[in-house]
Amino acid sequence: MGLYKGFGPAMAATAAAVAMVSPASAATQQAPTAVASETAAVCGVTPRHRDFSEYKQHFTQNVYLRNGPAWGCDILNSASVTSKVDYWCSADGFTYLRTESTKYGWVSNLYLRDGGSAMPC
Repeated sequence: MGLYKGFGPAMAATAAAVAMVSPASAATQQAPTAVASETAAVCGVTPRHRDFSEYKQHFTQNVYLRNGPAWGCDILNSASVTSKVDYWCSADGFTYLRTESTKYGWVSNLYLRDGGSAMPC
C-alpha cells in the first residue's frame, strides 16, 4: 500500500482498480482507428480480370458498387437486380465485377445468387 499512502482502505482499492482498468480502456479506444486504417488500405483496389464467366443476372437485390472489398469503402455506383454482370474475382467476401452498362465495383457476396466469383483476386 506504499503507492497509495495517505488514502483510506476504500480509496486505495478504488485507485488500484482504476489503475488496472485504464490501460485496457486505452487499448479499446485505439481499436476503431486500426479498423479504419485497415479499411482504407483495401479501398481503391482494382484487380485484374481473372474470372471469365459469361454475363448473367447474379444479384439478389439492388446493390451498391464499392471501390474496395469492405463495407467501409466508398460507394461508386449502384446496379439493379436485373443487371447482367461479369465477375472478375473475389476477395474478403466481396466480388469485383462489371455490369453490361460498364459500371465497375465490389459487391458483397451476400447479394450474389451463387455466392460470388470462385476465382480469388
